[in-house]
Amino acid sequence: MIPQRRFSTLTQLQEYQRHRCRYHSSPVDPSSSSLFSDHTCDKESFPRKTTTILEVHSDEVWNVAWSHDGTRLASASKDKAAMIWHIGLEAGPSSCDRIAEFILRDHPYPVSCLAWSLDDSILSTSMDHLILLWNTKTGTLMKTLENHAETVSTLVWLPDGSGLMSGSLDRKIISWNMEGELQESWNDIAIRVTDAAVTPDMRRLVAVGMGYSPPPALARANVRDALPFNGNGNAVVPRSPENRMIIYDLKTGQVELSVHMEGELTSVKISEDSRYALINHTPDEIHLWDLEEFRLARKFTGQRQGHHVIRSCFGGIDDNFVVSGSEDRNVYVWHRNTGTLLEVLEGHGFGSVNSVAWNPHNKRMFASCSDDNTIRVWEAPVSAGGLLGVRHLCVRARDDWKEKGQSKVTLDL
Repeated sequence: MIPQRRFSTLTQLQEYQRHRCRYHSSPVDPSSSSLFSDHTCDKESFPRKTTTILEVHSDEVWNVAWSHDGTRLASASKDKAAMIWHIGLEAGPSSCDRIAEFILRDHPYPVSCLAWSLDDSILSTSMDHLILLWNTKTGTLMKTLENHAETVSTLVWLPDGSGLMSGSLDRKIISWNMEGELQESWNDIAIRVTDAAVTPDMRRLVAVGMGYSPPPALARANVRDALPFNGNGNAVVPRSPENRMIIYDLKTGQVELSVHMEGELTSVKISEDSRYALINHTPDEIHLWDLEEFRLARKFTGQRQGHHVIRSCFGGIDDNFVVSGSEDRNVYVWHRNTGTLLEVLEGHGFGSVNSVAWNPHNKRMFASCSDDNTIRVWEAPVSAGGLLGVRHLCVRARDDWKEKGQSKVTLDL
């Protein structure tokens, strides 16, 4: 009496409801799910409250990145320092320690990029044309890599744990092994790389950047006579206004797709299923690209980006949220599958919110950093005894910061 495949149809409907759920934040539990009721998640389970403010950096904070185990957060700043914070996975109004474990000061220039190795034992940072590798257990500098000629704009540890890839405005993408030894260099690629990401399945590398059009005079034997030079004696190479997203086959280095885009491209992130690339695109747009069908799947609008580097990310149980900073001091959250703007989160002070990062283990926690010199950790409001308990913690530099190298604040609620 029941039509064939009716049960599978109902199961697909349940999955469809999860994908359409505006604030989906609950893991799938077959034992508790039912085909007799519609799926819905409470808005109160979404991380939209600031529970921690970290105020140690003395200048703009440009980037943040979670460790793979979700217990530590790294930050990069214009103040020429990177920091490793212990945040922990705990949630709720309980005792907690939020510790600044290490300040990584040996940077002669502002720090722009961060990336954790797969086992979280190494943190790579970049400043200008240099890459630094740090031991995350001791906070000591392991090695400095100097093979790029211009600003290093992206650092990506490979998902299989075999090494690191770096991209630069010098039109090079370089592969390094775990010891920081150069393995392979893709030279003279078509763009000055502003960001890049590797798909978790190790099939593709997606790079974004600015076009490069060397003048015909470069063919001369004496290049110095062909190019204008600035006051530092460095050649001033003309840039093409063309911006591109390029999808490479990771094993062969061959181009699978190269797409011209009108605005500047500042960030690219890949979904956990390797299907989608999220690209920050000026002015004021974020593009979602389908990497299997090679098409633009959706645009997200509302945030402000016209002058600064803004880095967005995926978030939630099934990467069902898109989160981005903005030049208007706010954090924006959209539903990935519908494009609906869900939240505009206020709290940061002056300037841009430059980067956001979702915790890989606690799916109800993410971090943001800003020109206001702070990092904010966002979590869901927590109910305790019918009351909402929210942790508010400010970690500030102590007078003995330089001597001790760390700060610890314990909060009991």
